Amino acid sequence: MLKAAIVYEKVFLRLAEDDISYVLELSEVRGGHDHPNEDDLENAKKMAEFLEHFYDLTIRISSSLHVTINTFFHEIGEIHLLIQSWIDSVDPLRVSMGFRMKEKYDKYWGVWNEPDKDRGKGKGKEKENINLLIFVAAFLDPRYKLSLYHKITVEEIFGEDRGQLVWSAIKTCIRELFIEYRNIYAPIEESIEETDSTQAKGGPGGKLKQVIAKKMKMTNSSNNTTKSELDKYVSEDCEDTEKKIDILVWWKDNAHRLPVLAHMAQDILAIPISTVASESVFSTSGRILDDFRTSLTPFMLEALVCTQDWLRRSTPIDIQENIEELAIIEKELIEEFGNGGKGKRTEVTSTSKS
Repeated sequence: MLKAAIVYEKVFLRLAEDDISYVLELSEVRGGHDHPNEDDLENAKKMAEFLEHFYDLTIRISSSLHVTINTFFHEIGEIHLLIQSWIDSVDPLRVSMGFRMKEKYDKYWGVWNEPDKDRGKGKGKEKENINLLIFVAAFLDPRYKLSLYHKITVEEIFGEDRGQLVWSAIKTCIRELFIEYRNIYAPIEESIEETDSTQAKGGPGGKLKQVIAKKMKMTNSSNNTTKSELDKYVSEDCEDTEKKIDILVWWKDNAHRLPVLAHMAQDILAIPISTVASESVFSTSGRILDDFRTSLTPFMLEALVCTQDWLRRSTPIDIQENIEELAIIEKELIEEFGNGGKGKRTEVTSTSKS
């Protein structure tokens, strides 16, 4: 909206000079806020530039075709730097807006509260901190893990002193979560190994294989005490941060050697960072099933919603539906499915009228 107004900057200024009724209608005497002048349009340019960053951010985190939670910690850092640049500006508007947004940002992302020592005594309530799963998801990204890049990003968001506390909490959370998953899924891996060894009994040298497998298992268990699956993953080199990878494919390919962490990735990376994508489905059905088309059958409504979703996935199209084209599609589907579709439509129509 701001960009559309900025395009007509000269038009607004010229209109104020040539049309006195335009000035009077928007004046404070008539209850308005006065017509836009040069200062207003200059402020609109600044706000459009600032809000464009948040528009791009919304597009990135609202995607439903790839994982978003693993890069959200990076988006938080970007917002922090953006707000800080406005606070450090010499422009009064930018400074004022920056401080107001910084206050809201700190409420959700930028402040780390230490546990209240008096909470257990009933003297206080522990303040809620940022959800650490955001940073756990970044750890499960082979480009970041627990790397220096990840650590510096945390310190940039929370400050160097608080960042150390957050970093310690992240590592503790990851290790405790890994232990919990290992307790759940490790027995499954062991049962698979036992099944394989049982199947090997029938072949030549079955007893020898059992003895060797038992000793190898004891050796591996002793080695796991010094270097677990988690330590092995962290000790490996990170992927290039500029490299675009399909993180789900990466974990699928490495699940055989990192089975517990693969289960963690399966659960955590499935969490969407935004609900915009799911809410858009209801917005789509609302535009299709308007006041003039309430007699659509459930089958037809489902077909229209799914078709639009498929079209959006393959090629970018205008989100405004073409009513004439939808009517043609509906007619073709009714003709294809015969009287059954018409009968259902008539039944729904009569029910809605009654």
